[in-house]
Amino acid sequence: MATRSAIGYIRPDGSIRAVYCHWDGSPGHQLPILTEHYSGVRKVQALIKPGSMSSLRTTQLWHSNWDSATQTYQPARDPQPLYHHERGNGPWCCGDGSAYGDPPLTAPTLGEAINLWRDYGCEYLYAFSKEDGWHHYAIN
Repeated sequence: MATRSAIGYIRPDGSIRAVYCHWDGSPGHQLPILTEHYSGVRKVQALIKPGSMSSLRTTQLWHSNWDSATQTYQPARDPQPLYHHERGNGPWCCGDGSAYGDPPLTAPTLGEAINLWRDYGCEYLYAFSKEDGWHHYAIN
């Protein structure tokens, strides 16, 4: 079962811009990765620019790198996000069905961001603040 989350940043006007992340959204998993690899607003902006993702950090690819002999996925690239748009065209998470991966969404307040991402089934919201780093909020 997935632990869905939203990952983004707090903008100067207080709005929150974020994207959906499907797997491994619990604080024990996401916060260490976010803290180590995404320590500034520009890094977070670059992280979410490609849109929604399946995983924040993995070596897996959408096209199988499954080794049937070992019954495991073999590393196919350096650890990085696995974005939905990497699957190719098709009806995945987009309303118009034109491509894989939803773009970042902006909510004007923290309360509205929590409601927005609750509607997507997210259990956590991670928001980077330039002033004091990562914040996480339990949604459900």
